[in-house]
Amino acid sequence: MKKPTGEQNQTSGVAESSTEFAHELGLKDDSVTAELFAASGGNLILGRAAAGAAASAVANEADPSEVSALRDVSSTVFADYVASLVSDFDLGLTSSDAYQAAILSHLSIFTRQTALMVVSVVGPRVNGEFGLGLRDPEGVLMRLRMEGTLVPVHTEDERRLYRIPSLIAGHLRLAMAKSPGSSTLISALVVALADHLENSQVVEAHILDDVLTLSRRFEQWQQLARIQESVGLPMFLIAPHAACAAFGHLPVQVLSEVPVLGFLGAMTDDVLDRLANGSSGEDIRTVVMQETKAGRMRAFFPGPNDRGRGNLPQRPSPYAEHSSTDSQPNAAHPESGEASEPVGTSPVDSGRADFISTLGRMISLTREDRHEEAVSIGLAWSSRKHGRWAQLTVRLLTAISLFHRSQFRRSVSILGEIESDVVSGHVDGDFLLPAVTAWTALASVVSGDHERADRALSGLDEELRSSLLVEELVRPAAHVASALRALDRLDLELAEQELDSLSAYPENRSLWAYLPAIGRTIAILTASTESSLLFVNDDVEKYQDPSAMSATGRDLLAASKSMIFIGLGQLKRAEVELEHMSQTSDARIALKVRVELVAGRLENVISMVDTWFYHSSLTPVRRAELAVIKAAALLRIGRQNEAVAEFVTAIDLSTWVSSLLPVAMLPQADRNRLLDLTSSHEVWDDAYARFSGHFHSREELLLRLRTVGSIAVGSATIPQLSSGEAQLLELLSQGLSISQISTELHQVTGTVKNRLSALYRKFDVSGRSEVITRARAMGFLTQ
Repeated sequence: MKKPTGEQNQTSGVAESSTEFAHELGLKDDSVTAELFAASGGNLILGRAAAGAAASAVANEADPSEVSALRDVSSTVFADYVASLVSDFDLGLTSSDAYQAAILSHLSIFTRQTALMVVSVVGPRVNGEFGLGLRDPEGVLMRLRMEGTLVPVHTEDERRLYRIPSLIAGHLRLAMAKSPGSSTLISALVVALADHLENSQVVEAHILDDVLTLSRRFEQWQQLARIQESVGLPMFLIAPHAACAAFGHLPVQVLSEVPVLGFLGAMTDDVLDRLANGSSGEDIRTVVMQETKAGRMRAFFPGPNDRGRGNLPQRPSPYAEHSSTDSQPNAAHPESGEASEPVGTSPVDSGRADFISTLGRMISLTREDRHEEAVSIGLAWSSRKHGRWAQLTVRLLTAISLFHRSQFRRSVSILGEIESDVVSGHVDGDFLLPAVTAWTALASVVSGDHERADRALSGLDEELRSSLLVEELVRPAAHVASALRALDRLDLELAEQELDSLSAYPENRSLWAYLPAIGRTIAILTASTESSLLFVNDDVEKYQDPSAMSATGRDLLAASKSMIFIGLGQLKRAEVELEHMSQTSDARIALKVRVELVAGRLENVISMVDTWFYHSSLTPVRRAELAVIKAAALLRIGRQNEAVAEFVTAIDLSTWVSSLLPVAMLPQADRNRLLDLTSSHEVWDDAYARFSGHFHSREELLLRLRTVGSIAVGSATIPQLSSGEAQLLELLSQGLSISQISTELHQVTGTVKNRLSALYRKFDVSGRSEVITRARAMGFLTQ
């Protein structure tokens, strides 16, 4: 409790109310005096000095903005200035309590728990008279409140916050600065606050603001580096002014001694260059979003293909000493001849490497399609304790690299592990949570877990409507996943919208292969003429990115090209593309079976499906696809009852995996015959129930299945050529005459003519130009 007013005024010079404060100091009882009363805690000595300083500022400064700043009685700058004008006076505290109050005076506002932590942890670290272990931190806070040194702060969200009135805080800070060991105490305070942030799931803005301000003011550079790891880019969303002040215009010597600060330092300088004086926190947030938009991160982590690009600022890479992009992970040392340790296993690579170096190294490796090495580095680095935001970011990049290595389930597993941590500490505008959600959706779609994918996509709607930090880690993956799911539902309008969004997006580096793949799938389902299918097949190549492509991307491109060639009946070209795919690709297996169907080798189709159907490498979607193709083969050879049973199984599988594509990609003639035979079957009731949100009726669903994919051929009888006949065809395409071919093959002209006649019969043509045209259409000739 406070003492009675009269006794207070006699002993400590403290006013009880704003009115009394104004009367004692001869001031108007207005809002300015009320602010001064709150800032001084009613202390008349501080109030008199502050009033005089404010009046002097008004009298001597012509610039209204400067007058306003100098009259901000709650600011630290004003409080420190007033403290320098006032001689020592007694706040009525014991020396020990005064010292603990001095520690708290470096904080703006704080919770009771934070105050207890500071008093308990920081106080005992100081050697000397006030360094004794505090056994009663609760008592310290109680006494400070009773003396009016610690006061509550009223908040709209009803949180219980406290502060030391700003002018009293300035006096306490000045007194502490004159005491021995003050620098040690400040260091201990900053470390304690950084520890608190590092171990907190939710970052409190006022604590972040304080630790950033103190770290910069007292040159605690290593603590700034810790905050960079534990809070990361979201600090510009939580405490924008303090973050810019802390990382902006860092001295060259500091960047040399603590190079990891170079990343945020460079970015902050760019932000500050675009801001006007007096910019609001929202202005800062907006500019930071723009500085991290698609492609901008390459300015801070440039790869080999980014050098010399006029639209990117050229900076020294902050991870240069760890980013030798030309070296191989197990290359022999040029001098010793001994093999070095694999990347990600040595202490330098994984244990002692800082976050920025690790981040830069992983980005560099992924740009070169060295995802296995990126995964190794990411797993090794994140297995050790690091700042929360850094740890989660590296694990996210690790999961993305696993996706590009076609390890989709493992990628989803890691994303699931970090999701709960990301959710609990999510800051609106940060990329971590939406990126985890988007890549979970994409990896789930590709692996056939469509229920998980749909849950993830439904959670992204709101996030994608707002601005995000480093949105290139979110939007492309979300658009690809959404487009793939739209194709599963035969929602071709939405698929085209997502494709348009992807093609317009400036940064699709790691996912660009999905653009032509999605474009070709849409074309197969919508094209009405062979020429339009050919046009789309060529047009989607405009999306090609010159950067390195992952094995997953190469498989995707080859599969999409093969599908187009199958649809055109150019089976030889399709087979060439299939040879470029990974042997373990489940798409390769399904496409090889599809080639056999279109070629009319029906017994091969049935045998291959029976062999591969239960193979562990196949996703449920591919099993549904194989079942549909087998049903068509059975129908063509007259085994109608078996075909119907197989088709019903395929519909069941398609319903289970929530994808109509396996049925829609079947040649239209086969598909419609099977639909005719099963249209009254109850299996379509279940199918409609699954897709009822996208079709108005069961009949509409069946109609969509009947009408899509009308141009793709169902049958393409192709000649079987010997190696000699293939060679003869190639010589013809080169324009050689019969005599020239005779010379090339060391055969008489009569023999050549006989062989040509046999070749024409195989292609059912009568001359050279016709055989070349037909052979090229069927894929025997590539030019």
